[in-house]
Amino acid sequence: MRTAFVLAIASFLTAIPAEAQLGRQMRSAPPEPGLECFAQMTMPSFPQEALREDVDGTVWTTISLTPQDAVGKIDAQVVSAYRDGTKLLEPEVEKAIRESKFKPECEGKTLHVAFRYQIDGARVANPQPEAKKEPPNVVWIESQPLLVTGTPHHTPARAQH
Repeated sequence: MRTAFVLAIASFLTAIPAEAQLGRQMRSAPPEPGLECFAQMTMPSFPQEALREDVDGTVWTTISLTPQDAVGKIDAQVVSAYRDGTKLLEPEVEKAIRESKFKPECEGKTLHVAFRYQIDGARVANPQPEAKKEPPNVVWIESQPLLVTGTPHHTPARAQH
């Protein structure tokens, strides 16, 4: 009984360094391909209707590149508190991805990129959205909301749960 206990403790103690090494490897694993595969990225626009209605959110994309480093399939999921988030944001992202150019070394790969639309600040008559990349796989599209003259501003309808 005592021998079995000593062997159990010894095997437990020898497993700790192996688990620690595995943990270090997992933490340092490279992220899935994303922005580094774009040779020339077309930035998505911020739709005027989204700016007018305060619709923002995140479009999570999975982009399958063909062996000819062209866009094959795009899977997108929109996370937005507004019911029109998918209808307004997803088409702009897909259009921009299809217009982009990709590096030959990424042919056949699957890329993961998040496009984060954010509205902040006071309403202005002519908002100037800005886009910036945050490697390895996030694109921010930020803008002030659109000031609509002649019609009273209303609070956008949030998605129903």
